[in-house]
Amino acid sequence: MRPADYLRLALSGVTSNPFRSILTALGVIIGVSAVIITVSIGTGAKVQTQSQIQRLGSNLITISSGYRSLRSVITSDILPIIENINTVGEVVPQVQRQSTVVHGAEGLSTTVTGTSANYPSVRNLKLAQGSFLTDADIDKGSWNCVLGADLAEELFGDDNPLGQKVRLDRVRFTVIGVAQRQGDSGFASSDNAMYVPYTTMQRRITGSKNINTIIAQAVDASSMDLAYSQIYAMLMMATGDEDSFRISNQADMLEVASDVTDTMTLLLSGIAAVSLVVGGIGIMNIMLVSVTERTREIGIRKAIGAKEHEILSQFMLEAAALSLAGGLLGIVVGLVGSRIVSQVFSWPTAVDMKSVALGFTLSLIVGVFFGAYPAYKGAKLDPIVGLRYE
Repeated sequence: MRPADYLRLALSGVTSNPFRSILTALGVIIGVSAVIITVSIGTGAKVQTQSQIQRLGSNLITISSGYRSLRSVITSDILPIIENINTVGEVVPQVQRQSTVVHGAEGLSTTVTGTSANYPSVRNLKLAQGSFLTDADIDKGSWNCVLGADLAEELFGDDNPLGQKVRLDRVRFTVIGVAQRQGDSGFASSDNAMYVPYTTMQRRITGSKNINTIIAQAVDASSMDLAYSQIYAMLMMATGDEDSFRISNQADMLEVASDVTDTMTLLLSGIAAVSLVVGGIGIMNIMLVSVTERTREIGIRKAIGAKEHEILSQFMLEAAALSLAGGLLGIVVGLVGSRIVSQVFSWPTAVDMKSVALGFTLSLIVGVFFGAYPAYKGAKLDPIVGLRYE
Protein backbone atom coordinates (compact mmCIF):
# COMPACT_ATOMS: atom_id res chain seq x y z
CA MET A 1 0.00 0.00 0.00
CA ARG A 2 1.08 3.55 -0.67
CA PRO A 3 1.53 6.02 2.21
CA ALA A 4 -1.49 7.93 0.90
CA ASP A 5 -3.60 4.81 1.32
CA TYR A 6 -2.47 4.44 4.94
CA LEU A 7 -3.40 8.05 5.61
CA ARG A 8 -6.79 7.69 3.88
CA LEU A 9 -7.65 4.60 5.93
CA ALA A 10 -6.52 6.29 9.17
CA LEU A 11 -8.61 9.40 8.49
CA SER A 12 -11.64 7.35 7.59
CA GLY A 13 -11.27 5.49 10.89
CA VAL A 14 -11.19 8.81 12.78
CA THR A 15 -14.05 10.46 10.88
CA SER A 16 -16.33 7.42 10.91
CA ASN A 17 -17.33 8.30 14.47
CA PRO A 18 -16.68 12.05 14.83
CA PHE A 19 -18.34 12.48 18.23
CA ARG A 20 -16.22 9.76 19.79
CA SER A 21 -13.11 11.20 18.13
CA ILE A 22 -13.79 14.65 19.60
CA LEU A 23 -14.29 13.19 23.08
CA THR A 24 -11.07 11.19 22.65
CA ALA A 25 -9.11 14.29 21.64
CA LEU A 26 -10.62 16.37 24.46
CA GLY A 27 -7.99 15.29 26.97
CA VAL A 28 -5.23 16.38 24.60
CA ILE A 29 -7.01 19.68 23.90
CA ILE A 30 -7.24 20.43 27.61
CA GLY A 31 -3.63 19.39 28.22
CA VAL A 32 -2.11 21.49 25.42
CA SER A 33 -4.23 24.55 26.24
CA ALA A 34 -3.40 24.24 29.95
CA VAL A 35 0.34 24.16 29.18
CA ILE A 36 0.08 27.25 26.95
CA ILE A 37 -2.04 29.19 29.46
CA THR A 38 0.15 28.38 32.48
CA VAL A 39 3.35 29.19 30.62
CA SER A 40 1.84 32.46 29.36
CA ILE A 41 0.88 33.41 32.93
CA GLY A 42 4.38 32.59 34.17
CA THR A 43 6.04 34.45 31.30
CA GLY A 44 3.78 37.46 31.85
CA ALA A 45 4.61 37.51 35.56
CA LYS A 46 8.32 37.31 34.74
CA VAL A 47 8.14 40.19 32.29
CA GLN A 48 6.11 42.32 34.71
CA THR A 49 8.48 41.63 37.62
CA GLN A 50 11.51 42.53 35.51
CA SER A 51 9.77 45.70 34.35
CA GLN A 52 8.93 46.67 37.93
CA ILE A 53 12.53 46.15 39.08
CA GLN A 54 13.91 48.16 36.18
CA ARG A 55 11.31 50.87 36.79
CA LEU A 56 12.82 51.47 40.23
CA GLY A 57 15.88 52.90 38.52
CA SER A 58 18.82 51.84 36.39
CA ASN A 59 22.39 50.80 37.29
CA LEU A 60 21.53 50.57 40.99
CA ILE A 61 23.54 48.92 43.74
CA THR A 62 21.87 48.37 47.11
CA ILE A 63 23.83 48.41 50.38
CA SER A 64 22.34 47.37 53.71
CA SER A 65 23.34 45.82 57.04
CA GLY A 66 24.27 42.13 57.11
CA TYR A 67 21.95 39.47 58.47
CA ARG A 68 24.44 38.42 61.14
CA SER A 69 25.47 41.91 62.18
CA LEU A 70 24.82 42.64 65.87
CA ARG A 71 24.77 46.37 65.16
CA SER A 72 24.09 48.44 62.08
CA VAL A 73 27.24 49.61 60.33
CA ILE A 74 25.29 51.35 57.57
CA THR A 75 25.08 54.86 59.00
CA SER A 76 25.41 58.42 57.81
CA ASP A 77 29.19 58.07 58.18
CA ILE A 78 29.24 55.57 55.30
CA LEU A 79 27.63 57.99 52.82
CA PRO A 80 30.75 60.13 52.12
CA ILE A 81 32.84 56.99 51.61
CA ILE A 82 30.54 55.71 48.86
CA GLU A 83 30.05 59.16 47.32
CA ASN A 84 33.81 59.48 46.80
CA ILE A 85 34.04 56.35 44.62
CA ASN A 86 34.71 57.47 41.05
CA THR A 87 32.47 54.85 39.41
CA VAL A 88 29.49 55.88 41.54
CA GLY A 89 27.30 58.73 40.34
CA GLU A 90 24.52 59.53 42.81
CA VAL A 91 23.97 58.06 46.27
CA VAL A 92 20.58 57.95 48.00
CA PRO A 93 20.05 57.01 51.67
CA GLN A 94 16.77 55.43 52.75
CA VAL A 95 15.66 55.44 56.38
CA GLN A 96 12.34 53.60 56.43
CA ARG A 97 9.73 52.61 58.93
CA GLN A 98 6.06 51.73 58.94
CA SER A 99 4.07 54.37 60.76
CA THR A 100 0.72 56.14 60.93
CA VAL A 101 0.26 59.50 59.22
CA VAL A 102 -2.59 61.64 60.56
CA HIS A 103 -4.52 64.55 59.07
CA GLY A 104 -7.47 65.77 61.05
CA ALA A 105 -9.43 62.70 62.15
CA GLU A 106 -7.97 60.55 59.37
CA GLY A 107 -5.02 58.29 60.17
CA LEU A 108 -3.42 55.87 57.71
CA SER A 109 -0.62 53.33 58.01
CA THR A 110 2.09 54.06 55.47
CA THR A 111 5.75 53.53 54.65
CA VAL A 112 7.72 56.61 55.66
CA THR A 113 11.01 57.02 53.81
CA GLY A 114 13.66 59.44 54.94
CA THR A 115 15.79 60.24 51.91
CA SER A 116 17.74 62.90 50.05
CA ALA A 117 16.98 65.45 47.35
CA ASN A 118 18.22 63.24 44.49
CA TYR A 119 15.78 60.42 45.24
CA PRO A 120 13.48 61.22 42.26
CA SER A 121 16.28 61.07 39.67
CA VAL A 122 17.69 57.80 41.00
CA ARG A 123 14.38 56.01 41.67
CA ASN A 124 12.44 57.41 38.68
CA LEU A 125 9.92 59.23 40.88
CA LYS A 126 7.88 61.95 39.14
CA LEU A 127 5.74 64.61 40.79
CA ALA A 128 2.12 65.41 40.02
CA GLN A 129 2.05 68.53 42.21
CA GLY A 130 4.54 70.77 43.96
CA SER A 131 8.20 69.89 44.32
CA PHE A 132 10.42 67.34 45.99
CA LEU A 133 12.74 67.85 48.94
CA THR A 134 15.74 70.09 48.37
CA ASP A 135 19.33 70.01 49.61
CA ALA A 136 18.38 72.81 52.00
CA ASP A 137 15.68 70.58 53.50
CA ILE A 138 18.28 67.86 54.06
CA ASP A 139 20.92 70.19 55.50
CA LYS A 140 18.67 71.81 58.08
CA GLY A 141 16.41 68.79 58.70
CA SER A 142 13.21 70.56 57.69
CA TRP A 143 9.69 69.36 58.40
CA ASN A 144 8.63 69.25 54.77
CA CYS A 145 7.27 66.08 53.15
CA VAL A 146 6.08 64.60 49.85
CA LEU A 147 3.13 62.21 49.71
CA GLY A 148 2.39 59.28 47.40
CA ALA A 149 -0.68 59.57 45.17
CA ASP A 150 -2.88 57.16 47.14
CA LEU A 151 -1.88 58.56 50.53
CA ALA A 152 -2.63 62.13 49.42
CA GLU A 153 -6.01 61.08 48.03
CA GLU A 154 -6.98 59.18 51.18
CA LEU A 155 -5.96 62.00 53.52
CA PHE A 156 -7.22 65.01 51.56
CA GLY A 157 -9.75 63.72 49.04
CA ASP A 158 -10.38 66.40 46.42
CA ASP A 159 -8.72 69.14 48.49
CA ASN A 160 -5.34 70.51 47.47
CA PRO A 161 -2.79 68.94 49.86
CA LEU A 162 -0.01 71.46 49.16
CA GLY A 163 0.72 73.54 52.23
CA GLN A 164 -1.42 71.29 54.45
CA LYS A 165 -0.11 69.72 57.66
CA VAL A 166 0.16 66.02 58.48
CA ARG A 167 1.32 64.54 61.77
CA LEU A 168 3.86 61.75 62.15
CA ASP A 169 4.89 60.67 65.67
CA ARG A 170 4.01 64.08 67.20
CA VAL A 171 5.94 65.88 64.42
CA ARG A 172 3.89 68.09 62.10
CA PHE A 173 5.10 68.04 58.50
CA THR A 174 4.12 70.42 55.71
CA VAL A 175 3.15 68.84 52.39
CA ILE A 176 5.20 70.39 49.58
CA GLY A 177 4.58 67.83 46.85
CA VAL A 178 2.52 64.87 45.65
CA ALA A 179 4.08 62.08 43.56
CA GLN A 180 2.57 60.76 40.36
CA ARG A 181 0.83 57.41 40.59
CA GLN A 182 3.47 54.72 40.30
CA GLY A 183 1.56 51.48 40.80
CA ASP A 184 2.57 48.45 42.81
CA SER A 185 6.31 47.86 42.62
CA GLY A 186 5.94 44.19 43.56
CA PHE A 187 7.49 44.77 46.99
CA ALA A 188 5.38 47.61 48.42
CA SER A 189 2.99 50.19 47.09
CA SER A 190 4.88 53.25 45.92
CA ASP A 191 1.66 55.24 46.06
CA ASN A 192 1.07 54.66 49.78
CA ALA A 193 4.28 56.38 50.83
CA MET A 194 5.58 59.51 52.52
CA TYR A 195 9.00 61.06 51.86
CA VAL A 196 10.80 63.24 54.40
CA PRO A 197 14.42 64.43 54.80
CA TYR A 198 16.51 61.55 56.13
CA THR A 199 18.17 63.93 58.57
CA THR A 200 14.78 64.80 60.07
CA MET A 201 13.90 61.11 60.17
CA GLN A 202 17.09 60.33 62.10
CA ARG A 203 16.85 63.23 64.55
CA ARG A 204 13.13 63.31 65.27
CA ILE A 205 11.75 59.84 64.45
CA THR A 206 14.35 57.07 64.81
CA GLY A 207 16.82 58.85 67.09
CA SER A 208 19.88 57.22 65.49
CA LYS A 209 22.28 57.68 62.58
CA ASN A 210 21.38 54.27 61.16
CA ILE A 211 20.32 53.97 57.53
CA ASN A 212 18.23 51.02 56.35
CA THR A 213 19.45 51.08 52.78
CA ILE A 214 21.86 53.04 50.64
CA ILE A 215 21.19 53.11 46.89
CA ALA A 216 24.29 53.82 44.82
CA GLN A 217 23.89 54.49 41.12
CA ALA A 218 26.80 53.52 38.89
CA VAL A 219 27.83 56.18 36.38
CA ASP A 220 26.81 53.83 33.55
CA ALA A 221 25.91 50.21 32.90
CA SER A 222 29.48 49.27 31.94
CA SER A 223 30.73 50.44 35.36
CA MET A 224 28.35 48.28 37.40
CA ASP A 225 30.77 45.45 38.16
CA LEU A 226 33.65 47.79 38.97
CA ALA A 227 31.45 49.99 41.17
CA TYR A 228 30.21 46.90 42.99
CA SER A 229 33.79 45.74 43.65
CA GLN A 230 34.95 49.18 44.79
CA ILE A 231 32.02 49.60 47.17
CA TYR A 232 32.70 46.16 48.61
CA ALA A 233 36.38 46.97 49.11
CA MET A 234 35.59 50.34 50.74
CA LEU A 235 33.09 48.77 53.14
CA MET A 236 35.58 46.06 54.06
CA MET A 237 38.14 48.73 54.89
CA ALA A 238 35.57 50.70 56.91
CA THR A 239 34.06 47.77 58.83
CA GLY A 240 36.58 44.93 58.67
CA ASP A 241 33.74 42.40 58.60
CA GLU A 242 32.09 41.15 55.40
CA ASP A 243 29.14 39.80 57.41
CA SER A 244 28.26 43.27 58.66
CA PHE A 245 26.91 44.46 55.30
CA ARG A 246 25.16 43.19 52.18
CA ILE A 247 25.50 44.39 48.60
CA SER A 248 23.25 43.50 45.70
CA ASN A 249 22.67 44.94 42.26
CA GLN A 250 19.79 44.92 39.81
CA ALA A 251 21.28 41.99 37.91
CA ASP A 252 21.09 39.92 41.10
CA MET A 253 17.49 40.99 41.71
CA LEU A 254 16.50 40.24 38.13
CA GLU A 255 18.18 36.85 38.28
CA VAL A 256 16.42 35.91 41.52
CA ALA A 257 13.05 37.11 40.20
CA SER A 258 13.63 35.23 36.95
CA ASP A 259 14.57 32.02 38.79
CA VAL A 260 11.47 32.22 41.00
CA THR A 261 9.06 32.80 38.11
CA ASP A 262 10.78 30.13 35.99
CA THR A 263 10.43 27.60 38.82
CA MET A 264 6.76 28.44 39.33
CA THR A 265 6.12 28.25 35.58
CA LEU A 266 7.83 24.86 35.38
CA LEU A 267 5.80 23.58 38.32
CA LEU A 268 2.51 24.79 36.86
CA SER A 269 3.41 23.42 33.44
CA GLY A 270 4.23 20.04 34.97
CA ILE A 271 0.83 19.95 36.64
CA ALA A 272 -0.86 20.95 33.38
CA ALA A 273 1.10 18.31 31.46
CA VAL A 274 -0.50 15.60 33.63
CA SER A 275 -3.74 16.20 31.72
CA LEU A 276 -1.86 15.34 28.53
CA VAL A 277 -1.06 11.95 30.02
CA VAL A 278 -4.72 11.54 30.90
CA GLY A 279 -5.58 12.45 27.31
CA GLY A 280 -3.08 9.86 26.06
CA ILE A 281 -4.69 7.18 28.21
CA GLY A 282 -8.03 8.16 26.69
CA ILE A 283 -6.59 7.72 23.21
CA MET A 284 -5.24 4.28 24.14
CA ASN A 285 -8.59 3.18 25.55
CA ILE A 286 -10.53 4.29 22.48
CA MET A 287 -7.98 2.72 20.13
CA LEU A 288 -8.29 -0.58 22.01
CA VAL A 289 -12.05 -0.34 21.60
CA SER A 290 -11.55 0.44 17.91
CA VAL A 291 -9.28 -2.59 17.46
CA THR A 292 -11.87 -4.81 19.14
CA GLU A 293 -14.71 -3.41 17.03
CA ARG A 294 -12.72 -3.95 13.84
CA THR A 295 -11.40 -7.40 14.64
CA ARG A 296 -13.24 -9.00 11.72
CA GLU A 297 -12.04 -6.22 9.37
CA ILE A 298 -8.45 -6.83 10.45
CA GLY A 299 -8.86 -10.58 9.99
CA ILE A 300 -10.19 -10.14 6.44
CA ARG A 301 -7.42 -7.73 5.51
CA LYS A 302 -4.73 -10.07 6.81
CA ALA A 303 -6.38 -13.05 5.11
CA ILE A 304 -6.14 -11.32 1.72
CA GLY A 305 -2.50 -10.40 2.21
CA ALA A 306 -2.20 -7.33 4.44
CA LYS A 307 1.12 -7.28 6.33
CA GLU A 308 1.50 -6.66 10.06
CA HIS A 309 3.36 -3.39 9.46
CA GLU A 310 0.46 -2.15 7.30
CA ILE A 311 -2.07 -2.80 10.07
CA LEU A 312 0.33 -1.24 12.59
CA SER A 313 0.81 1.85 10.43
CA GLN A 314 -2.93 2.33 9.99
CA PHE A 315 -3.70 2.34 13.71
CA MET A 316 -0.62 4.38 14.58
CA LEU A 317 -1.71 7.01 12.06
CA GLU A 318 -5.20 7.03 13.57
CA ALA A 319 -3.76 7.67 17.03
CA ALA A 320 -1.43 10.36 15.64
CA ALA A 321 -4.33 12.03 13.79
CA LEU A 322 -6.40 12.16 16.98
CA SER A 323 -3.55 13.64 19.03
CA LEU A 324 -2.53 16.13 16.34
CA ALA A 325 -6.12 17.32 15.93
CA GLY A 326 -6.31 17.69 19.71
CA GLY A 327 -2.98 19.53 19.71
CA LEU A 328 -4.10 22.04 17.05
CA LEU A 329 -7.40 22.69 18.81
CA GLY A 330 -5.54 22.93 22.12
CA ILE A 331 -3.30 25.66 20.69
CA VAL A 332 -6.34 27.67 19.62
CA VAL A 333 -8.00 27.22 23.02
CA GLY A 334 -4.72 28.10 24.79
CA LEU A 335 -4.24 31.34 22.85
CA VAL A 336 -7.83 32.40 23.42
CA GLY A 337 -7.67 31.30 27.07
CA SER A 338 -4.53 33.38 27.70
CA ARG A 339 -6.28 36.48 26.40
CA ILE A 340 -9.37 35.76 28.52
CA VAL A 341 -7.25 35.28 31.66
CA SER A 342 -5.53 38.61 31.00
CA GLN A 343 -8.76 40.52 30.42
CA VAL A 344 -11.01 38.91 33.02
CA PHE A 345 -8.57 38.44 35.90
CA SER A 346 -6.20 41.32 34.99
CA TRP A 347 -3.24 38.94 35.18
CA PRO A 348 -0.30 39.75 32.92
CA THR A 349 0.12 37.08 30.24
CA ALA A 350 2.64 36.72 27.45
CA VAL A 351 2.32 33.80 25.05
CA ASP A 352 5.67 32.12 24.52
CA MET A 353 5.85 30.43 21.11
CA LYS A 354 8.15 27.84 22.67
CA SER A 355 5.24 26.71 24.85
CA VAL A 356 3.05 26.43 21.74
CA ALA A 357 5.66 24.28 20.02
CA LEU A 358 6.16 22.25 23.22
CA GLY A 359 2.43 21.61 23.63
CA PHE A 360 2.05 20.52 20.01
CA THR A 361 5.10 18.24 20.18
CA LEU A 362 3.91 16.68 23.43
CA SER A 363 0.50 15.99 21.89
CA LEU A 364 2.16 14.11 19.04
CA ILE A 365 4.41 12.14 21.39
CA VAL A 366 1.47 11.26 23.63
CA GLY A 367 -0.60 10.05 20.67
CA VAL A 368 2.17 7.89 19.25
CA PHE A 369 3.19 6.50 22.65
CA PHE A 370 -0.27 5.57 23.86
CA GLY A 371 -1.41 4.45 20.41
CA ALA A 372 1.50 2.03 20.04
CA TYR A 373 0.03 -0.79 22.15
CA PRO A 374 -3.43 -0.88 20.49
CA ALA A 375 -1.73 -0.75 17.07
CA TYR A 376 0.62 -3.57 18.02
CA LYS A 377 -2.30 -5.63 19.34
CA GLY A 378 -4.19 -5.13 16.09
CA ALA A 379 -1.14 -5.98 13.96
CA LYS A 380 -0.52 -9.23 15.87
CA LEU A 381 -4.14 -10.42 15.60
CA ASP A 382 -4.45 -13.95 14.24
CA PRO A 383 -6.43 -13.73 10.97
CA ILE A 384 -8.29 -16.97 11.82
CA VAL A 385 -9.47 -15.42 15.10
CA GLY A 386 -10.45 -12.27 13.24
CA LEU A 387 -12.50 -14.19 10.65
CA ARG A 388 -14.33 -16.11 13.38
CA TYR A 389 -15.13 -12.91 15.35
CA GLU A 390 -18.80 -11.85 15.36
